[in-house]
Amino acid sequence: MKAIIFDFDGVIHDTVEDLHRIHCQTLEHLTMNEMLENVFGGNPRKYMEKFNLERKQGFEEAWKQHIETLTLEPVIRNELETLSQKYTLFIVSSNTELNLHTYFKNNNFANIFRKIYGAETHKSKIEKFRILLNDAKLRTQDCVFVTDTLGDILEASDVGIKTIAVDFGFHKREKLEAGNPFEIVSDFKEITSAVNRFFDEKVYN
Repeated sequence: MKAIIFDFDGVIHDTVEDLHRIHCQTLEHLTMNEMLENVFGGNPRKYMEKFNLERKQGFEEAWKQHIETLTLEPVIRNELETLSQKYTLFIVSSNTELNLHTYFKNNNFANIFRKIYGAETHKSKIEKFRILLNDAKLRTQDCVFVTDTLGDILEASDVGIKTIAVDFGFHKREKLEAGNPFEIVSDFKEITSAVNRFFDEKVYN
């Protein structure tokens, strides 16, 4: 089995500006650059630990309500459908599993991913990767992680999973390059060819 693990925010759905707005309304005011560096330069769930329960609940509720309004872009839907015909798809995200199941259910796309690993599974993506590999009986060389942040690239690397980065999400190409991903793409439609190249026999072996 060959598998593609997707991040959600910034990859499948562009939530950067919405997340910044809700973050400022419910947690603390940060500039966009400060949020991208301070929050998404590392583990967002660990960052949240600095706030009291009331603020965290306020953010989670506002974000949950916003997720319910989002529409999956047709181009992304089509690309995911194409990829699912050849590969098994998973999600590893700092978002909640509840939010993501709601998102895909609302967009009539609930069964495209074999399983979603979100905040309920573990705060750390490193641990979520390990759980996924064990659950799916996958070797690290049999999967690739598609993400948009340097922190994610580094966490995947910690467990031996290689990455394909996208520069249309939370971090730009220059920052992503510091993690040495297999490839960086600038359009969701480029992911399929990048994944195929990754699993090409010359690269794979």
